[in-house]
Amino acid sequence: MSRLTAAAGPLAIAIALTGTAYAQSQAEIAAKLNEEGKELMYGNKFAEASKKFQEAVARVPEAKYFVNLCLARFQEGKFDEALTACNAVDLNNPSEAVKAKSDKLIVKINEAAKSQNLELHPGGGGGGDPGVDPEHHPNPADPNPTNPTHVDDPAHPPQPARYAPTVGRPPSQNLSLAVTADNHYTWTLGIDLFAGGGRVGQPDFYGTATTGFRLKSDYLINPGARLGAQGYLQINHLDKGSDQMSVGGVSALDIFDVGIAGYKHVCLGSTPRLCITPLAGVHLSLMSPANDTDIGTGSQVFNYDAVGARFEVAVTYAFGYRFEHAVSLMAGANVYSQVLSSSDAGSSLGTPEDLGLDKGGAVAYFGLGYTYRFNTPLGSSPFVTLE
Repeated sequence: MSRLTAAAGPLAIAIALTGTAYAQSQAEIAAKLNEEGKELMYGNKFAEASKKFQEAVARVPEAKYFVNLCLARFQEGKFDEALTACNAVDLNNPSEAVKAKSDKLIVKINEAAKSQNLELHPGGGGGGDPGVDPEHHPNPADPNPTNPTHVDDPAHPPQPARYAPTVGRPPSQNLSLAVTADNHYTWTLGIDLFAGGGRVGQPDFYGTATTGFRLKSDYLINPGARLGAQGYLQINHLDKGSDQMSVGGVSALDIFDVGIAGYKHVCLGSTPRLCITPLAGVHLSLMSPANDTDIGTGSQVFNYDAVGARFEVAVTYAFGYRFEHAVSLMAGANVYSQVLSSSDAGSSLGTPEDLGLDKGGAVAYFGLGYTYRFNTPLGSSPFVTLE
């Protein structure tokens, strides 16, 4: 007896640990299924996403999984089943944020049903079979399968009427994204690297080779027409030219451009991942001639001011589940006026004439760029975010 008692303690601990490990594994599996479902939602694969969320709530009935299941089923057009899932949120201790999303979806589902003259009657337990079957299946043991209800036979009472779940026209857009892929982003951040050649200023004052980079941000003003605006800051660097007799021994020129441009995506094929984007813009050009006595590159940047323009054509390929990544190959030109104003602080180097900046110029370039596209927070935002 004492041996049995001694063994009972370790056995109970082992059983408890096994149960805890099982619960943890179920939670981990449910979380993984939920993430897979979210990726499917972002790819507009709503039926497949519903299955993933269904499996998640079957393992761990958390309120957040029911919200995701509700949205996925609504995107399928399964209004009754979506409402059933949303109603289950309240039964599973939701946070205020999750409950707010559920309430918002319930309103949206009811509005969609009303606009389509549909009657909703959710049932079931929330995440599982809503308890509806559009077809009657007779009892296999029924001696009279052609008349399974036997209305006049007390031994075979009529089966309760079962209704078909309400199915309606699904939302026209992915409510978890606010916009679909198709280059219909809201705003972006990006960087370009470029190199080329040309001339700015009097001949031979500065070199003809140029290198530079550009920081840019786009805003899609008209998604339907794919028209947008871009703000940018770019830096062009030209090395010294062959004429070193200029005042101050100026040897290089950095040009800081702050500008704004307009553009349009002209996309190719039925799936517009590949687009040609013409762009035109204007900028304020802050010219910074440099010599050996300068404190550093750009120390004269506010001393010599000009204006300019930018013309560019880019070929852009977008990828990602909502085309959020974009890489571009571009060719363009920056055009500059002569220096229009200069400050007294620049007198240590000389006048614009002394520095050869009494004449404008242009540089052409080829470049490579990367852009990340956002749907929020500027402009449109998702109707709900997935949990």
